[in-house]
Amino acid sequence: MRILLVQAFTALNLELVWPIGLSYLAAHIPDEHEVEVFDVNLHRENADPYVVLRDKIREFAPDVVGISLRNIKVATPGGHTDDFEPQQKTVKIVREEAPTSKIVIGGTAFSLYSEVFMKKLPQVDYGLWGEGEVRFPQLLEKLNSPRDVPGLYYRDSGEIKYTGAPPPIDFLNLKWPKKGLVPFEPYAQSSFASIGLQAKRGCALHCIHCSDTYLLGNKVRCRPASDVVDEMEQFVYDFKVENIFFCDQIFNIPVQHAIDICKEIVDRKLEVRWAAWFNEKINTLPDELMIWMKKAGCGLLSFSPDHVDDRMLRNLDKNFRYKDLVYTYQIAKKYDFDVEYSFFLNAPGEDMRSFMNLMKFIAEAKLHCGKNFRLFTLLMMQPIRFYPHSRLFELAKESGLVDVDSDLIQGQFWNPGPIQYAVAGFQAGALSAYKARQRYKDWRGIDTNIL
Repeated sequence: MRILLVQAFTALNLELVWPIGLSYLAAHIPDEHEVEVFDVNLHRENADPYVVLRDKIREFAPDVVGISLRNIKVATPGGHTDDFEPQQKTVKIVREEAPTSKIVIGGTAFSLYSEVFMKKLPQVDYGLWGEGEVRFPQLLEKLNSPRDVPGLYYRDSGEIKYTGAPPPIDFLNLKWPKKGLVPFEPYAQSSFASIGLQAKRGCALHCIHCSDTYLLGNKVRCRPASDVVDEMEQFVYDFKVENIFFCDQIFNIPVQHAIDICKEIVDRKLEVRWAAWFNEKINTLPDELMIWMKKAGCGLLSFSPDHVDDRMLRNLDKNFRYKDLVYTYQIAKKYDFDVEYSFFLNAPGEDMRSFMNLMKFIAEAKLHCGKNFRLFTLLMMQPIRFYPHSRLFELAKESGLVDVDSDLIQGQFWNPGPIQYAVAGFQAGALSAYKARQRYKDWRGIDTNIL
């Protein structure tokens, strides 16, 4: 069969992201099938990128089209952008141009909103929940008997049916993502964090707003460090990729696994720049790890603490406190790392005191780290969006902030009370500062992709 794997269109002002999920799928499709990957986002400079998608479908004439729905929203300077409409349009165009092809959708956004998407996208034949590397090839063999494939949504006489939760995937023994199906250059030029590598799946944390544990579980499944660095070498030597982002939920849990990866990079004298998301708790950032990360080429510590106030951190069920956060910028300066933080505004329990504590922390971190403190992430500071299958959504329903029957396709946020006006003022000020900085950089001819 001819199989076209499509990464659906996302926001125009969002950095490109190499389709790692589709590349994993492609690696597990048997060789007798002809497979191509098409990322609509690579063509957004066109007046109408969907024209290129139409042309590709006509040219390739696929028997099966797999569509990755990666986001339901993106945070951009000035606010949130909902991504359902462009993804919906992608599906409609595929159906128009390939009326007899089987359409399979998957990806993070689909897995969070599975039943809603199946109802709102009648053009779709199948929806694959969760990790699909093993079950997508199974579906290719059972297109006429889909009820035999676990974790699959399908239609039967107009009724949407689900085959039930799939068994856990053996992440350690998966094949590497298949590379070379799309060019790496546009992603490398878009952002430091655009080309991802997974060293583990799953998250041991329990943040109330997050749906990752629903998708991947609380058990952390780690690849051997040697295998991770083997793949890094493939990126560097075979595809000339210089910057890699570990798209694990958290890189430094467990700590020893992170140290082992860094040691492996150093032992092989692999020249590569990389970054990752890190947990903030002091004991997950020991000096030993910092030393090895510096030697191994890590260039950025990316943290998502969501708040700094101890009371707020308890409300969000974080595993760290304010003193840990102070340590993060101290250790960033000590080892000369760039550092960035992502925060929520007006989270559950927010008052003016906790809001000012957050502003104070930002000022202190900036003063402490100077040019190594990345300001761009402050533009992404927003109220928390509700996601299905999160404890925050349940709390929002109990508090009357969201209707119990809401499908959450349109963004709804935890932003009650008078603090919302302080939030609006901060966002307006941050956006104005960002635009002024962009104008200055344009005038000076400075690369605006790195702030």
